[in-house]
Amino acid sequence: MSGVANIVFWTSLAGLCGLSLFEYYKLRKPGRLFLWLAVLATCGAAYFYIFQNSLTAIASKGEQPSQSVFVVVLYICMFLGMACHYFYSWFLKSKREREPFDWGNFLAPVFASPIVFVPLLGAFQNADIDLTKLTLPKFMVFFVAFQNGFFWKEVVDNRAREQK
Repeated sequence: MSGVANIVFWTSLAGLCGLSLFEYYKLRKPGRLFLWLAVLATCGAAYFYIFQNSLTAIASKGEQPSQSVFVVVLYICMFLGMACHYFYSWFLKSKREREPFDWGNFLAPVFASPIVFVPLLGAFQNADIDLTKLTLPKFMVFFVAFQNGFFWKEVVDNRAREQK
C-alpha cells in the first residue's frame, strides 16, 4: 500500500481509539472499552501483517510513477463528499429543528474513512491518471470519490437495517 494509504489507516485507527476512550470517559463501561480496543488492535495487527510486514510485501519490478498526489486528491474529494452529506442533512431540517453545529459529528466520518477509501483506492489504483491532463472520463474518478463520501453513511445505515 502507498504511504498515504498507510497514514490514512493509522490516523483513522488512532482516532477510533480516541473516540473509544472518550466514550468510556462519558459512559464508564470498561467492558465496552476493552471490546472496542481489542477489535481495533486486531484490525491494526491484521493490516500490519497483510500490508506492511516485510515478509509479505510485494515490490514492483519497474519504476512506477508516484501517485501520491492522485491519492491525496482522491481522499480530499471523498472527504468533501462526507462533509457535504453532513451539511445536506443539517440544512434539510428547518431552522427551528436544527441542532447546533457539532464538530464531533462533522469529523466522525474521517475515522470511518478507511472503510470507504481503501476499496475506492483499490478500484482506481491502476487508473494511471495524470492530473496535468484531465479529460472528462478521468475527472469522473473524482466524482465517484465524492459520491462514495456522500453516500457512505446511507449504505452503512441501510446495511444495518437489513441485518435487523
